[in-house]
Amino acid sequence: MDSWGVFWLRIALALYSVGLWHALVTVVQQRPKTFLAALTSISVGLFFHAVSIGAEIWQTGAPPVGSLYEMASLTAFLITSVFLWVYWRFRYESVAVFVFPIVFLLTLVGSLGAPLQPWLQHSVGSWWLWVHVALFLLGFAALFITFIAGVMYLIQERELKSKKPRAFYYRLPPLRKLDQVQHQTLAVGFVAVTLGLVVASVYAASHWGRNWIVDPTIALAFATWAIYLAMMFSRLAAGWRGRKSAYFAIAGFCGAALTWIVNRGAHGFMQP
Repeated sequence: MDSWGVFWLRIALALYSVGLWHALVTVVQQRPKTFLAALTSISVGLFFHAVSIGAEIWQTGAPPVGSLYEMASLTAFLITSVFLWVYWRFRYESVAVFVFPIVFLLTLVGSLGAPLQPWLQHSVGSWWLWVHVALFLLGFAALFITFIAGVMYLIQERELKSKKPRAFYYRLPPLRKLDQVQHQTLAVGFVAVTLGLVVASVYAASHWGRNWIVDPTIALAFATWAIYLAMMFSRLAAGWRGRKSAYFAIAGFCGAALTWIVNRGAHGFMQP
């Protein structure tokens, strides 16, 4: 990253840390009014995060997806955006306790900065692939919220069955609402990942011929997409809800995370 991008990103990081602290205070001490400070800090932080991304595009002439640092920053930005949308829809503060630490850590990684990687400069000079990466990260961000909702669902269900629910039980959303969060964020993530795979497949097939299909990362990405296709089918056609859906959400997100780790910034067919 160049200096201006890092400068604005570190301002966003400071604001995210304030938001994280106030979110923890809100849930642990049951002080709902404190969450207004958390929400304000996160929202202003998101604005400066957007400024950081804009500065990167302005200074480099390319979207910030050329290194692990930049992708971590963009993922944090997208997760925060999806979280704010979910909060606007459902108004549950406890989701922030699970989301904000990850946002903070990803932004911290992004703020370390790194120059553009050679593979991006040499091979990926097309907006098509930048769009693919952005869509896939948006899908990953939405699926992360699906994962969080699934984890919260299992925690809440366990507490409901317990004879002596712990205090945190009273701070979690109702099971029905958590199921709705899973459904809506899954839909957003599935659409984004589908579009990202379509864009990547068309571009790769037109430039590398049939060799692109044998890339193991592409195969794993399609496997992850297939998991979420099965999740959508299970909800819409088979009527799966509750615990089954929560377990499926967790498994699907783990597949998406594995794709990102294995990918490490470039598919096999993109190497110089």
